[in-house]
Amino acid sequence: MNILESIGSFEFDRNRTKIFGIKSGIVWGHSNNSRGSFPMLYISKPKHISQSDFELLLYKIDIEFRP
Repeated sequence: MNILESIGSFEFDRNRTKIFGIKSGIVWGHSNNSRGSFPMLYISKPKHISQSDFELLLYKIDIEFRP
Protein backbone atom coordinates (compact mmCIF):
# COMPACT_ATOMS: atom_id res chain seq x y z
CA MET A 1 0.00 0.00 0.00
CA ASN A 2 1.38 3.43 -0.87
CA ILE A 3 0.87 6.48 1.31
CA LEU A 4 -1.82 8.02 -0.93
CA GLU A 5 -4.00 4.92 -0.51
CA SER A 6 -4.02 5.36 3.28
CA ILE A 7 -5.19 8.98 3.07
CA GLY A 8 -8.91 9.59 2.86
CA SER A 9 -8.81 13.34 2.26
CA PHE A 10 -6.59 16.41 2.14
CA GLU A 11 -7.12 19.91 3.47
CA PHE A 12 -5.22 23.08 2.61
CA ASP A 13 -4.94 25.24 5.71
CA ARG A 14 -3.76 28.79 5.04
CA ASN A 15 -2.85 28.82 8.74
CA ARG A 16 -4.09 32.29 9.65
CA THR A 17 -3.85 31.43 13.38
CA LYS A 18 -0.17 30.37 13.11
CA ILE A 19 -0.83 26.98 14.73
CA PHE A 20 2.18 25.49 16.53
CA GLY A 21 4.07 28.75 15.91
CA ILE A 22 4.39 27.88 12.23
CA LYS A 23 3.83 30.72 9.75
CA SER A 24 3.53 28.43 6.70
CA GLY A 25 0.50 27.23 4.83
CA ILE A 26 -0.09 23.55 5.63
CA VAL A 27 -1.50 20.67 3.57
CA TRP A 28 -3.04 18.19 6.03
CA GLY A 29 -3.69 14.54 5.27
CA HIS A 30 -6.62 12.81 6.98
CA SER A 31 -6.27 9.03 7.27
CA ASN A 32 -8.85 6.53 6.02
CA ASN A 33 -8.89 4.57 9.26
CA SER A 34 -9.61 7.44 11.68
CA ARG A 35 -6.06 7.61 13.01
CA GLY A 36 -6.18 11.35 12.73
CA SER A 37 -4.60 14.11 10.69
CA PHE A 38 -0.98 14.86 9.94
CA PRO A 39 0.90 17.58 8.05
CA MET A 40 1.90 16.53 4.52
CA LEU A 41 3.41 19.76 3.21
CA TYR A 42 4.45 23.15 4.59
CA ILE A 43 4.49 26.16 2.26
CA SER A 44 6.96 28.64 3.73
CA LYS A 45 7.32 32.32 2.90
CA PRO A 46 10.46 33.09 0.92
CA LYS A 47 12.52 35.87 2.51
CA HIS A 48 12.26 38.17 -0.53
CA ILE A 49 8.42 38.21 -0.50
CA SER A 50 6.50 40.51 1.82
CA GLN A 51 4.07 39.00 4.34
CA SER A 52 1.09 40.60 2.59
CA ASP A 53 2.18 39.21 -0.80
CA PHE A 54 2.69 35.77 0.78
CA GLU A 55 -0.82 35.84 2.28
CA LEU A 56 -2.19 36.78 -1.14
CA LEU A 57 -0.26 33.88 -2.67
CA LEU A 58 -1.71 31.44 -0.11
CA TYR A 59 -5.19 32.76 -0.85
CA LYS A 60 -4.71 32.15 -4.59
CA ILE A 61 -3.19 28.63 -4.33
CA ASP A 62 -5.39 25.71 -5.34
CA ILE A 63 -3.93 22.27 -4.60
CA GLU A 64 -5.17 19.17 -6.39
CA PHE A 65 -3.96 15.56 -6.14
CA ARG A 66 -4.44 13.28 -9.14
CA PRO A 67 -3.87 9.54 -9.50
